[in-house]
Amino acid sequence: MIIDPEFQALVPPLTPEERQNLAASVTSEGCRDALVVWRDVLIDGHNRYEICIGAGISFDVVEREFESRDDAKVWIIKNQFGRRNLPAYERARLALQLEKLFRVKAQENLSIAGAKAAPGKPCQNSDKVSLVDTKRELAAVAGVSHDTIAKVKKIEQVATPEVKEQLRSGDTSINQVYTQIRREEKESTREARREENRQKVAETPVIESGAKFATIVIDPPWDWGDEGDADQLGRARPTYGTMKFDELLALPVGDMADLDCHLYLWITNRSLPKGFALMEQWGFRYVTCVTWCKPSFGMGNYFRGSTEHILFGVRGSQPLKRKDVGTWFEARRGPGGHSSKPVESYDLIESCSPGPYLEMFARSERGGWVSWGADANGATP
Repeated sequence: MIIDPEFQALVPPLTPEERQNLAASVTSEGCRDALVVWRDVLIDGHNRYEICIGAGISFDVVEREFESRDDAKVWIIKNQFGRRNLPAYERARLALQLEKLFRVKAQENLSIAGAKAAPGKPCQNSDKVSLVDTKRELAAVAGVSHDTIAKVKKIEQVATPEVKEQLRSGDTSINQVYTQIRREEKESTREARREENRQKVAETPVIESGAKFATIVIDPPWDWGDEGDADQLGRARPTYGTMKFDELLALPVGDMADLDCHLYLWITNRSLPKGFALMEQWGFRYVTCVTWCKPSFGMGNYFRGSTEHILFGVRGSQPLKRKDVGTWFEARRGPGGHSSKPVESYDLIESCSPGPYLEMFARSERGGWVSWGADANGATP
């Protein structure tokens, strides 16, 4: 009896429980099913053979004839599809092995069953297989969907041995692994684009460099009149230059954003409707807001303001770097006086979103960021 490693590798291993049950059955009842060989090479019954040899149990053998090694492989694989409880992952993996063999057979004008057929014509046999749609026929033979085979094909190409073992043991699913692979591939593409933009920023740290930013923070310099802030308990006018709402709408924020980008738009309670309009105009979809809880009351003709918000918007598809951040935080006002935002907000943004980073209308410079604003660089952008 010859054990061919290539043939044996086509047989999915039994689970420990299946192996134990088979051994108990063979030991108590003998080897009821004959082993199948081709030219003295074992092609079916590898587990029963090992158990019988180990326990000194006799077994019967039947011979099968095949025209070639590939024909024997096809038989082994199709025979495995008859196993009960064979996981979808193993079925799809076997189907992929079968696909390689079918390609060879298609070149020889053979059907899946091995019968002669003209290319693209149905075979006149019980399988009635057309060479035109081999992949869908594979799915039918394997008992899984065409989509499952496509996903497993991707998994086989890139997944680690550890992940494949988790699939075999049922600790994870095909969909879970495939989804994670696709996420990692998309993130790899995004990161390559970000790195290219980081290089542009490093070489020419100005907007004119043509760099696109993965994260943009903007604290709009609202016009005093637009905001209706006059006579709020004697509140002082801002010392920085302001812009009317129409001018803010016309800002080229979308032009500076990468295909996948996060936008953090600082907004007061009064200005929330304007913030949503700006975000839509710049090409971002609103997702949620993060609230800054201040340690003291501010101004207000009705309620005294003690919070500000950051409207969070997304362009494209860029996930957060972490999943444990809430939608509010407490912090003191920043060191820059009126409208100065807390330093903690930058730490939060950097922990959640990737660079390169752009802050529009920045009040000061920050390491690792491109700052665009009158107070940051001494000139109006």
